[in-house]
Amino acid sequence: MIFALDVGTRKVAGLVGYIENGILNVIDFETLEHPARNMLDGQIHDIKGTAMVIETVKKKLEERNELKLDEVAVAVAGRFLKTLTLEAQMDFSGDLIDEDTVKELEMKAVSQIPPSDDSGSELHCVGYSVIEYRLDGFWIKNLVGHRGKKLYTRVVAALLPVQVVDAMIIALHKAGLRPCFLTLEPMAALEVAVPEDLRILNIALVDIGAGTSDIAIAKGGTIIGYDMVPMAGDEITEIIAQNYLLDFLSAEKLKRTINDGTSFETTDVTGNKVVINGSSVLKTISPTVSLIAKSIAEKINQLNVGKPSALFLVGGGAKLRYLQNELAHALDLPMERVALRTVEELPRVRALREDFMGSEYVTLAGIAYVSARNWGSIYDTVTLNGERIRLIKIGQDQSVLQLLIQKGFKFSEIFGTPQPAVTFEVNGETRVIPGKIVGGVKAFLNGAEVPLHHTVRNGDQIVVELDKSDVPIPPKVRDVVKQIVVEIDQKEFARLLPKVFINGELVENLDKSITDGDKILIQYPDAEQIKKIVAEKTGFVNYSLNGENRTTESVYLELLKTEDKDDKEQKYTFRAHKVRIKDVLPKAEPIKVFFNDQEVILSPVNSIVLVNGEYISVESELSEGMKIECSTWQPIVADVLAKTNLKTDGITDYKIFLNERPVSFVEKVNPNDRIRFEVFRKVQSSQS
Repeated sequence: MIFALDVGTRKVAGLVGYIENGILNVIDFETLEHPARNMLDGQIHDIKGTAMVIETVKKKLEERNELKLDEVAVAVAGRFLKTLTLEAQMDFSGDLIDEDTVKELEMKAVSQIPPSDDSGSELHCVGYSVIEYRLDGFWIKNLVGHRGKKLYTRVVAALLPVQVVDAMIIALHKAGLRPCFLTLEPMAALEVAVPEDLRILNIALVDIGAGTSDIAIAKGGTIIGYDMVPMAGDEITEIIAQNYLLDFLSAEKLKRTINDGTSFETTDVTGNKVVINGSSVLKTISPTVSLIAKSIAEKINQLNVGKPSALFLVGGGAKLRYLQNELAHALDLPMERVALRTVEELPRVRALREDFMGSEYVTLAGIAYVSARNWGSIYDTVTLNGERIRLIKIGQDQSVLQLLIQKGFKFSEIFGTPQPAVTFEVNGETRVIPGKIVGGVKAFLNGAEVPLHHTVRNGDQIVVELDKSDVPIPPKVRDVVKQIVVEIDQKEFARLLPKVFINGELVENLDKSITDGDKILIQYPDAEQIKKIVAEKTGFVNYSLNGENRTTESVYLELLKTEDKDDKEQKYTFRAHKVRIKDVLPKAEPIKVFFNDQEVILSPVNSIVLVNGEYISVESELSEGMKIECSTWQPIVADVLAKTNLKTDGITDYKIFLNERPVSFVEKVNPNDRIRFEVFRKVQSSQS
């Protein structure tokens, strides 16, 4: 069921009906005049008063037809109409072009509408008409069902100040109605009064109401544009009221009934009865009618770039025969080419009530007809981040994404922007961290998070937030540094961090960000350095050795293995030994000397150790305060002679030389010394 309203300057008309086989079937209609001047020049001034009239029309239709009316299709007009011609193209890679694709193409064009005009006034799109489609560069009447790669459209969009649209929507809400379809009055009238097969002709349609004269022009098979003149029937009524001192309603009644040869009896505002001659009225209104006709003709000529072939008139104000004549004259058209179109003549409308007649109902029927076809439709109001948005409706389902595009969000704001890669060096090795797409938005519909393709409906509350989960986090020094895990006796003992230099400067805070082009030097400790660090943690032992006070680590570490666990850790595994007495004793190493030019190796012998005056095993654990005395191994000449197995039998005279210096058996020997044993006399053998 379709419920449509024509909220005009002088009256509100509503109908209920349905579409069958492309025909609008009007079940019932209701008309009610405003009891006061709630509207001027097509714009609502008294919202409450207008809402009361709308509600009355609604209730009468509900009562007579036993139905509940919640949604309504409406049209708007106004003296501040502006139009824009917009175009868009898109690539298509599918099989057959469907209606959704065409709607997407149209939306791409309509979404280019600026939010305000040059003066800063906020404008709202109240509908659009397609001027042309092209497929792969060639004009085509309808894209649906065709194949192609390049789709193009050019549309004309109608814009009105946001206050005009807001006033209409608020009045409907106050009357208990939700607008499901909103369009421009001449758009609706043209669609039903000038079928597509007539648009090959150059036809201008003028909807003359009480406050505005709305213009639409068809030519070459398409609609080329819309315009309006902020003058119509009310200007004529006001001249009559002023000249004959009548109230507005009496003057309006006189205007509707007067002809050249008639007279009209009424009472003026002073209470005097007056008889007004028709020819006198026509003479009175002639300048105003001529001005209206010339203004309409001028707009038509500008929009059409010349006079049209024919003029169709609709609306209550078009019934004045004198105005029809003046329009024909102003456009330099024969009178037979100026036609008053009435609703009962329209092939696309069938009424179940015989009294649904006249030019004043053409626009109403057009609103109902195009709302069923969803042509040039816009949607009602939704809320985006607390701001009321009049949502352009392209197709039956409108998404959050389309709302954001209409509102002026850039694709980079909606979907995020790619971040540049970061290239840097670590110990001479080049590393690259690829950039990723960050940012974008999260959408919440009536409190619940939804994807961007989710459908929005009238009255929905949409909240859009910046998606901070993908806020770019620059790489940090910590990300490229390995921790040194120290394990002692199968237990983790400590975690150490290396020294880090960036571009030659020591970095204390490893959370410092890495920037593109940085040169990073990481100095990891080796095993010996780790041992020193561990020693500082495990403590030291104080002792004395041969009267000299000394300090050493309390634990001796034996490195078992090193391994890289992953990119984040390097593990050192140690076995711990308590420090023993022998570990702090002087380390005696074998020495090499020469005896009679032969190499001799002297090995050290065990030292004699006294601890606190007592003999003790060198395997004992070193403890705090120990006083250790030990003899230091010092080889002598006798030790060298003992290693040579020198035979001294029969020798009575000899000398020992150490580095060519005569010495005794107890002379100390040092590495690489040269010892020579020289015999001077032997005992003579008895056999000799």
